[in-house]
Amino acid sequence: MSELSIGRVIADEWRHIFRDRRLFLILFVVPVMYLLLFGALYTNHKVTEMTTIVMDEDQSPLSRQIVQAFEESEAFHVTMEARSEQEVEQAIASGQAKVGVFIPSRFEASLKQGHTLPLLTWVDGSNMLYSNSATKGANEVITTFSMGLSAKKLQLQQGLQDEQVANVLSPIPFRYRVLYNPAFNYSDFMLYGLLGAILQQVLFLGISLTVTREKDAGTWPRFAAWRRDPWKIAYAKTVPYFLINVFNTAIALLVASYVFQAPLSGSLLAGLALVLCFTFAVCGIGYLISLFSGNQLGATQIAMLIAVPSFLLSGFTWPFEAMPRALQTVGQLLPLTYLLDGVRSVFVKGLDYSAIVQDCLALGMMGLVTYFAAMLLTRFVVFRKEAGKAATEGGAGPRPGGTDEAAQTVVPSGTATAPASGTAGFSA
Repeated sequence: MSELSIGRVIADEWRHIFRDRRLFLILFVVPVMYLLLFGALYTNHKVTEMTTIVMDEDQSPLSRQIVQAFEESEAFHVTMEARSEQEVEQAIASGQAKVGVFIPSRFEASLKQGHTLPLLTWVDGSNMLYSNSATKGANEVITTFSMGLSAKKLQLQQGLQDEQVANVLSPIPFRYRVLYNPAFNYSDFMLYGLLGAILQQVLFLGISLTVTREKDAGTWPRFAAWRRDPWKIAYAKTVPYFLINVFNTAIALLVASYVFQAPLSGSLLAGLALVLCFTFAVCGIGYLISLFSGNQLGATQIAMLIAVPSFLLSGFTWPFEAMPRALQTVGQLLPLTYLLDGVRSVFVKGLDYSAIVQDCLALGMMGLVTYFAAMLLTRFVVFRKEAGKAATEGGAGPRPGGTDEAAQTVVPSGTATAPASGTAGFSA
C-alpha cells in the first residue's frame, strides 16, 4: 500500500469535486446564482406602489388635491374609495389594501377659518416593511403638500418672502393608526417567519432521506412488492414525518406564544388546518426528491436548494410587489409562501378560515401533484430500473412468461421474497 500523504489526499479531494457534477455546481455555481438572486430581489431598493384605499368625507377641491398628491407619490397607488371606516379596515384585513387615508368632512372649510382637522391613515402593521414605508411616505406627502399650500397662500395674500414664509408656516396635523402591530414590535413580525422556515427545513431534511436511506442500505428492493400499490410506500414512508411536524409546530407555537409573547389571536383550528396543508405539501415535495435522488447526499443537496431561498422569496421579508416578476412566480411555487401568508392572517390579524382558503388550496394542490407524480414514477419507472440494474449485476434477466419484476428483485439475505401481487407485506 502506498504511503498516505497530505498532498495525495488534497489531490484526491479535488478530483472528487470535479467528478461529482452536483457537488461542483453547489460549490462553484450556486453561490453566484444566489448572489444574482438576492441582488435581483432588492432591485427596487424600497417598497413602492402600495395599494391605498381613500375615505374622503370632505369632497372639496383641497381634499381631491390631497388624494392626487398620494396618487402621484411613488409610495402609494390609490385603487379604491371607501364610505366607512369599517370598509377601510376590511380592505386592509383582506389584503386588498395596505394603506388607508381618511379626510374628515369640512376639512377645507376649517382650514379657511383658521382651524385644523387632522388627516388619518390606517397602516397594515402585520408586515413591518409596509408599515414603515407607509408611515414615512404618508408623512412626506402630507408635510410637502401642507408646506407648499401654506407657502403659496402666504406669498399670494400677504406678499411675504421665503424666509418670512418659513417662520409663520404651520403644517397640517397628521396622525396614523397602525393595525395589528401598533408597537412596531419586530419579534411579532419576524418570529413566525423564522419559525416557518425552520420547520420547513427540518421536514425537508427528514423526508428527503426516507427513500435514499433505503437505497444506501440496500433494502429499497423489498418495496417492489408494493409496486402496484405505490400509495402504500408513500404513506408508510411519510406519515411519521407528517405527525412529527404537526407535533413540532404545536410545541413551537406554544413556546412562541408563552415564552416570547408572540401574537396568537386567531382561530387555532384555522391555524391547524393551515399547518396540516403545509405539512402535506412539504411531505409530497420531499418524498418526490427522495425518490429521484440516488443517495442521501444528493437528496440533502436538492432539499437545501429549495429550502434556503424559500424564506426570502416567500414575500415575508420583502413584499411580492417589490420583486421582479420572475421571482414572484418562483415564490408562488414554494409552500413556505402560503404558510407564512396564512400564519400572518390567522395569528397576527386574528382572521378566520376565509382568510386562508386560497393558501390551503394552493398547498393542497402542491401535495396532490407531487404525491401523484411520485406514485406514477414508483409504479412505472423506479422499480423497473431497479429490476434492470439487479438483472445486469446478476448476469440474468427476468424469467420468461411475463413474470412481474417484483418477483425477480434481489433481496437481502434472510429476507423472504414478497408475492408478486403486491398484496402481502414483507417478512423479516
